[in-house]
Amino acid sequence: MTNPETSGPLVALNLAFPAAIEEELIDFCHEHNQLIAGFTILVAEGFGDGAKLHSAAEVVLGRAKRRLLTAVLPIANVDSVLTALRDALPSPEIVYWTTSVERFGRLR
Repeated sequence: MTNPETSGPLVALNLAFPAAIEEELIDFCHEHNQLIAGFTILVAEGFGDGAKLHSAAEVVLGRAKRRLLTAVLPIANVDSVLTALRDALPSPEIVYWTTSVERFGRLR
């Protein structure tokens, strides 16, 4: 398992995805713990052209139930994670982006 606190350049990999596949995505992260050492999932709502509305409630409200996963990892792992994710859960509803992480650590 790669420890982001001791690795080279870091990024935050962010994945926005439908709430319905949350368990599958958690399983994916646990299966690929050599690439993703840890992650956080938040409840979110998706708006706009890319937000597919699955239920009647979502249509009425005009927003999709989503989740947002954030993982800090070495930039060198990003392509491997995305390739494995495309193979395991190919979905145009999974949106990703990365942001640079200047510092990462724990308050000890």
